[in-house]
Amino acid sequence: MARVFRFVDTLGTELDIINDPQDKLPIPQSNQLISIGQTQMHVESVAFNQSSLSSVYTVFVRAVSN
Repeated sequence: MARVFRFVDTLGTELDIINDPQDKLPIPQSNQLISIGQTQMHVESVAFNQSSLSSVYTVFVRAVSN
């Protein structure tokens, strides 16, 4: 089953969607630092929703000040 990662900021704006059909990407964890493009983000939380076609992980993030 394919995995989909939706990255959403604290205002509810969708920043990016990554399809991972072969389940190769790690599932982000709360308090982890990740990069979306050139921007570093702090993972606030991760929500999971499964359908018959895919597993969707909604990753709530906030930008990290440099």
